[in-house]
Amino acid sequence: MANIADRLTIQIDLSGFSFKITDLTGGTLFSGEKSFPSVSSYGLDFEAILKKELSSFSALGKKNNGTDVYVATPKFTLIPTHLYIKGEENKILSQVHKIGELDEVMSVEIPQYQATLIYAIPNSITSRIFKIQKKAKYYPSVYGMLQRMLNNTDNNKICVCFSKEDVHISAAEGNRLLLANSYPAKDFVTAQYYLFLVIKEVMFNPEFTTLQVMGPLTKSQTKDLSKYFKGVCTF
Repeated sequence: MANIADRLTIQIDLSGFSFKITDLTGGTLFSGEKSFPSVSSYGLDFEAILKKELSSFSALGKKNNGTDVYVATPKFTLIPTHLYIKGEENKILSQVHKIGELDEVMSVEIPQYQATLIYAIPNSITSRIFKIQKKAKYYPSVYGMLQRMLNNTDNNKICVCFSKEDVHISAAEGNRLLLANSYPAKDFVTAQYYLFLVIKEVMFNPEFTTLQVMGPLTKSQTKDLSKYFKGVCTF
């Protein structure tokens, strides 16, 4: 059972959500996942489904030391921190993405990359999570991927998140960020195409590279990816 020393992490996209509750050492105390019925956008229908499925896990409503919510949204951009002006997040993000009326635009600095991440999170998610975790912090999946790469001691680092509508990919060489982007991919074959396109662009040898995957993989997906990479690990 969760207590105030524990930490809750939730990953959400249009296909479903997963979560885990960890203790102070990072060990997993409790975890779970749910798949959603067919839904094509983060609208009112999505919020109704999210409400129903979240309520099926009582542990999600327990008090804890913090809640991080990662949303597989392609609506993000990275800019050098010295160019970031507080209050102009909407203006900057709208130059590269269409911002919906119910999108909430946020930002977070990543000092290790001297960059600021600006992104939009659907209100259908923030308002629903607020009902059970009022102090939750919201990030795009790519933020979790970038943080993961910072803790990776390998020289060539590549991280991917497969979602229902997009694939999110980030790559770094040492502490130098090479790429962080999302690509439209409604199936795993298309997602793999973009993954290997990025591998070629950054000139990594997959046989000597461990692929880090944010979110769950099926056994067949893991098997397919393991044919090409040194290793495949999920987080």
